[in-house]
Amino acid sequence: MSKITLFILIATVVLIIAAVLTDSAFVAGGSGVVLLVGLAYAYVVSKREAERQES
Repeated sequence: MSKITLFILIATVVLIIAAVLTDSAFVAGGSGVVLLVGLAYAYVVSKREAERQES
C-alpha cells in the first residue's frame, strides 16, 4: 500500500476512536465498532489485492 493510503487509513481509525471516546452522536450505540471492523476488512482486502498485483 502506498504511504498516502496508509496515512488516510490511520487517520480514519484515529478519528473514529476519538469519536467513540467522546460519545459522538455519529458513532453512538456501537456503530463505531462496526466502522472499525469495516475499515479493518477493507484494509485486509486491499492489502491482498496489492500483493496479487505485485506477483
